Amino acid sequence: MPRSLPVIVALALLSACLLWWCWPVADRAAEAPSIQPLVHWQDADHDWLLVVDPVTRELVVYDATDGRPLERLGADDGLPDVQSIAQQGSWLFVTGRQYPKVRLLKLPELRAVAVGDR
Repeated sequence: MPRSLPVIVALALLSACLLWWCWPVADRAAEAPSIQPLVHWQDADHDWLLVVDPVTRELVVYDATDGRPLERLGADDGLPDVQSIAQQGSWLFVTGRQYPKVRLLKLPELRAVAVGDR
């Protein structure tokens, strides 16, 4: 048995695990919110781009049709220093830089409905 066989087997197993973990699965993708610095959200009355401002760490809401800024939300509004946002249905998850600061906002009201501080 060659001396490099255990290394090759270990690398093959690691590759298989990574492939399984990264492979898109419809059920998994439907359950998990997508974490991004930008979310496009629309309903019958709104067409918004929700963006994390990396300089001020605020959530900025833009009109998606003309790019006009509509609202800026930050610490004064009860949000942590915004690190990322994720949308699932009419919910926007706002995560802060210091884990586990998470705020759950209801769209389109953009008001906090649950706090995830531990």
